[in-house]
Amino acid sequence: MRETTSRMIFVAVSAWLSLCLLLVGWMPEMDYSFRPIWMVSGLIGLASSVGLSQLIKKDIGIQEKLITQYRRAAMTDSLTGLANRQALDNALREAVHEFIPNRNPLSLILIDIDFFKKFNDKWGHQAGDAALKTVSRTAAAFFSGIGCVARFGGEEFAIAVPSVSLKEASKLAEEFRKFVGMTECEFMEQKLKLTVSVGVAELRTKENSDDLIRRADEALYAAKRNGRNCIQVSEPTLPEVTDSVATNLSLT
Repeated sequence: MRETTSRMIFVAVSAWLSLCLLLVGWMPEMDYSFRPIWMVSGLIGLASSVGLSQLIKKDIGIQEKLITQYRRAAMTDSLTGLANRQALDNALREAVHEFIPNRNPLSLILIDIDFFKKFNDKWGHQAGDAALKTVSRTAAAFFSGIGCVARFGGEEFAIAVPSVSLKEASKLAEEFRKFVGMTECEFMEQKLKLTVSVGVAELRTKENSDDLIRRADEALYAAKRNGRNCIQVSEPTLPEVTDSVATNLSLT
């Protein structure tokens, strides 16, 4: 940035000097024999200044593009292309500021691929990567326009859904759980089945984003303890969705 500023100052000074040369060339007191030299020098200087300014603008545009790409890379999970944990944390903090109880709710859905370690042990880490990509694509498509989908870490994914109540988020989570169960993960001409466990929580008054994540995570682990391939909400007042049955990951 400092180098770019110095270059712009140099161009500005050069342009100012070139204008001075042109003005001197037009002065009637100037010797006629020297007038063309001053005017040509001024014109060349102005043309050079304009050319340099265009080059500097082009360089600035390239720098800004690179900075944007670096920032995007810093906020994106390289394997799945989803937002990463840092991007999720930023989105949650912003959403918490907009939170208004009973008017503008905020819910969080945490998703964990069932028996992911067994999946890796059975088929290898490349198959595990294929499973992560399958779930990430499914989540990105399913929650498009609804919330921020991020890779939470490992085989876990998170969806921040602003303006969505706990009841609505629970319905979305259950629909997504069923959708994943009908989606096949293709790997080396194999069509593998996946299931997910889901935890859902809604932000409460005086809570922050860390509190919301903690309760959603507790709900997720409750779903895993209940046999997996089901959802669990953090609120005891809202009954758990129980129309699913716990099933093991198909490894055959």
